[in-house]
Amino acid sequence: MKLKKICLLLTFIIAAGLPQGLLWAQTGPAVAILDSANTRHYFERNYPSCSPPGSYYLGADEYQRYFRGWEYVLYGNSIPYTIITDSDIENGRLDNFLLLILSNTASLSDSEEHVIERWVRSGGRLLATFGSGYKDVVTDLRQLDDRLKLQSGGTSGLHSLWHDPFSKLFTTMAFAPGVDVLISPYAGPTAGLSGKLNNNVLPYGAAANLLSSGNLANAYGHLIVPNYTKTAPAILLTDAGRGTVLYFAFAPEYLVSKEFDLPSSLQCSDGQNWSGRSTQLRILMRDAVLLLLSH
Repeated sequence: MKLKKICLLLTFIIAAGLPQGLLWAQTGPAVAILDSANTRHYFERNYPSCSPPGSYYLGADEYQRYFRGWEYVLYGNSIPYTIITDSDIENGRLDNFLLLILSNTASLSDSEEHVIERWVRSGGRLLATFGSGYKDVVTDLRQLDDRLKLQSGGTSGLHSLWHDPFSKLFTTMAFAPGVDVLISPYAGPTAGLSGKLNNNVLPYGAAANLLSSGNLANAYGHLIVPNYTKTAPAILLTDAGRGTVLYFAFAPEYLVSKEFDLPSSLQCSDGQNWSGRSTQLRILMRDAVLLLLSH
């Protein structure tokens, strides 16, 4: 596939450390994707490498499956973007962008969270997936050996932007190894899926985040969770001050990275056939970005 080869070339260029600006004819992309060292550290401490028997994870590199999935979709749809770092957030570079993508960026520092929240409420657009903003880096290593602050409830953290108070109930893994998404309505970020799904079901098949049912008015889809009777929003579009937040309670980008080859260093076979499993998800991802850019 021509697009696949182009994406692999893009991945190689980024891995080589060449300036992102060389990839695009135009200057000043409106979209930023955060590649967070804080989150890489979180994955390193919580996800085993591919070598132990039964492990299909990549350790710290497992995080790359997420933001590289977004790279694939943006590049394939000719949407310019820039990769930024934790220090870029803290140093004020976020003001150069219209849209920030947090791709399961679970662990952020307090200063990053404050900057992002102020930026959104001042008019920025945020697209966040799955566990983004639910963990917090601390500098006192005596608190936890993984450098994460204990969560005790309340609304601290970026998840307050999509009105989700953190609770003891977090992942769908407590009920099923994989869930799908029921789309309703076909509007806004889900409009492009109209006529492309069977029985309004968006196939996903992996873990998701269980959200409170308190803000269903902003939902464009719900999780289909076996043995769970409450309605759990899957796609939330909300206003935050002068800004806009689109939150996916799942990670469509993960399936994109699993379907399309990454460099050999980032491969770890799990024995599954991923061919064709991200087709509708890529439509949702593309339209989500275009909606926020024009919102």
